Amino acid sequence: MKLKPFYFLACLSVSGLLYSQIAITEVYYDTPFNEKLRFGNDLNGYVDAIKHHRGEFIEIYNYSDSDLNLKDWYIKDLQGIFWLPHKIIKKNEFMVIAYSRLPYHTTTFSDHFTPTFGKENQIIYQDQILLRNKKDKVTLGYTVGGQKFVDTWQVMWDFRNDPSPNFLPNLTSNPSQFYSVKSIQYHPDPMSTIDPNVQPNGYDLYNYEATPNPLQANFVPPTQSYADLVKDNFQNYYAYLNWDSNASNLINNVCPINIEKVFQNSKKGELSNETKCFNFDSSGNVISSYNCSDQLIIPGEPNGLTADELNAIKNSIVISPNPTKASDSYNVTMSWSGPALNKINNVQVFNSSATTVYGFAPGQGVNTTTFNLQNQLPGAFVANFVLTTGQVISKNILKW
Repeated sequence: MKLKPFYFLACLSVSGLLYSQIAITEVYYDTPFNEKLRFGNDLNGYVDAIKHHRGEFIEIYNYSDSDLNLKDWYIKDLQGIFWLPHKIIKKNEFMVIAYSRLPYHTTTFSDHFTPTFGKENQIIYQDQILLRNKKDKVTLGYTVGGQKFVDTWQVMWDFRNDPSPNFLPNLTSNPSQFYSVKSIQYHPDPMSTIDPNVQPNGYDLYNYEATPNPLQANFVPPTQSYADLVKDNFQNYYAYLNWDSNASNLINNVCPINIEKVFQNSKKGELSNETKCFNFDSSGNVISSYNCSDQLIIPGEPNGLTADELNAIKNSIVISPNPTKASDSYNVTMSWSGPALNKINNVQVFNSSATTVYGFAPGQGVNTTTFNLQNQLPGAFVANFVLTTGQVISKNILKW
């Protein structure tokens, strides 16, 4: 279908924040399948179309220098929204969100576009969005803190009249006909001569169409540092936090279970002044109890350390830089002094999946250790400091 600029408006722009990590690079909206939702009439009845809108796809591209999880990202148009699955899109990798009626009558995307054969891990199927040919807007966005919608890259088009039908028969037996219908594609500066070195302020897609090429592209946004991209999001939504105090209090605060003394009824119905201590599992359930005056937690450390002593040790542990980022090569240094010196038996760092990513057992007089989070996904990590008393102090580490 040939379009004239007078009747067509398509643009790739940024709504809300200017910072994302994934961009829409292609939209194939005008499939040559018959796009009727159903066939028939009032007299003879209606039947749902099985193959309507087959071949439609939205291509996305990770232009950051880090692998990303698509969880909490979404694609939406003027009528529907599709939440992307828990799936990793690698740095500088494409993925296609393809329409297919689910769970039945599913058509393999590579049957339509054969160059994508063998790349099934880069194809995501959905049936929540039907792209309309006359007017639509496709938006890629994500949630911040699970609440706020942040719309980033979007493609819009608006015809003054319905485009002419471009139904092509025998598509199943001749899928090459899909390539006769152009798609909207990303271009850095389509208003000038096609020069990939031209990078204007913002990435506008205006009336630039080309032969569809899913999981490939003639032009892509330049690769950018993940740390630089998300930095402004953090500043926008978490600027009120102070990493040295407020944030540390929020992410490191653990509700302590501290039962130092329990009065129990004696056989005579009288109260006893016996001091009772309890052991808890990781979920906070009581697993045993003992008389505090008769038993030591660890020889040489009677009754463990008090809450004030634990707090003093925790305050003397310094983790820097926190958050860690690409400019620091994702190196993290932990050091301790004063009341914590010679009190730490073991240090363990866990990721959000509770997998140990670093372990260290300091000897006498050792008060520092350094490790690297380069190969870990961005997020929060927990550092457990196991003391000589068997008690544990936890602190959090953030990676951008």
